[in-house]
Amino acid sequence: MGDIYVQEKVIEALRKHSTLSELRWVGDVSQLHLNGLEGGRMNNVFRVDTDDNNNVCSNSVIIKHAGPYFKALRDLELHEDRGHVEFKALLKFQNLSPGCVPQPVFYDSLLRVLCIQDLRDYAAYLGSLINGRLDDDAALKLARDVAIIHRDTHVAKIGEDAIKQLDKEFQNLEMMDVIQRIHYTQPFVRNDPRNKWSETVKDKLDCVYGDQQVLHAVSRMKNIYLNKKEALIHGDLHNNSIMVKDKDIKMIDCECAFVGPCSFDVGFLVRNYILVYYSHSFSTEDDPRHRVFADRIIRICRRTVAEYFKYMTSVTGDKETFQSDFMAEVAGFVGCEIVRKVVGESTMPELQNVPHAEVFVLEAGVRLLKAHQQIHNIETLLDVALELAS
Repeated sequence: MGDIYVQEKVIEALRKHSTLSELRWVGDVSQLHLNGLEGGRMNNVFRVDTDDNNNVCSNSVIIKHAGPYFKALRDLELHEDRGHVEFKALLKFQNLSPGCVPQPVFYDSLLRVLCIQDLRDYAAYLGSLINGRLDDDAALKLARDVAIIHRDTHVAKIGEDAIKQLDKEFQNLEMMDVIQRIHYTQPFVRNDPRNKWSETVKDKLDCVYGDQQVLHAVSRMKNIYLNKKEALIHGDLHNNSIMVKDKDIKMIDCECAFVGPCSFDVGFLVRNYILVYYSHSFSTEDDPRHRVFADRIIRICRRTVAEYFKYMTSVTGDKETFQSDFMAEVAGFVGCEIVRKVVGESTMPELQNVPHAEVFVLEAGVRLLKAHQQIHNIETLLDVALELAS
């Protein structure tokens, strides 16, 4: 789909919705500047403003336009109305935990255009962590936001009838299918042409593809992902779906939201911190700050889970059993996510400068998958994951 065509759709949508209070500054659309942004895996993403010099004080919004395919994988077709789910999720998340996501402005179902608040003063959480920047208050706010959303949409709080209605409202079967293929199917088929791995791990692949216990664990986690209808979740909470500014932090890219297992979101958060830990722990730079920061990352990982459980008070059954089973699921999801990052088609910026860590990361994921049903707290999870990293 040509850039000119997409830009025309964006301009048309802004003109159509310019009477909204958030867009009163739009005025003459011929004076708008559209700046394409990198990083969107699924959609065309633009910053639209009225300033040609990137003045941070100017009015601006972010526009996402959905094409008929997964932007990063153009042979993977997608429904073009996926922005509708994201818009509904943004509204819902904002209502449940104000400030946890950028403010949604409008969604135009005819033009496939989503407009949201511009977080131009924020930075991607991934880059911040790789560069050794972490604010504990922001990290704990993220844990609270996720917990509050899960708590207030959980079947234990709203009941079976309401969760069925919420599931209908957030039907997202196409995006779920994309996730299960990229996360739980393709990476675990050795001869899948999409998979790619480095020479560093080539001789270790049998620990994944030759171990039926690992493959069975992956199948179990895939089944939980697809079939457990527990609460409304973000559904793709990697570090580039999180934006941070000082002590504030927000979730973005909510197009994968659906009613699913809460442990999936928390598994992403834990996996994010584990990969960053390896990034700093294995740094070859002669700088003790890397080791200090790696230790900080593990502390905030522990605190993240503790903060989550402090606010996530909607549970089925007794609290102790719920949390124990929950952490077993988290461990399984973390294991899947770590392994697929090493052998699947996705990139791994966390280890870009420490490729020698990939074997340790792969083995950590395998250990978590094999042991996940015996892991019932964050301490055990981290002990298993970091066994060979000390």
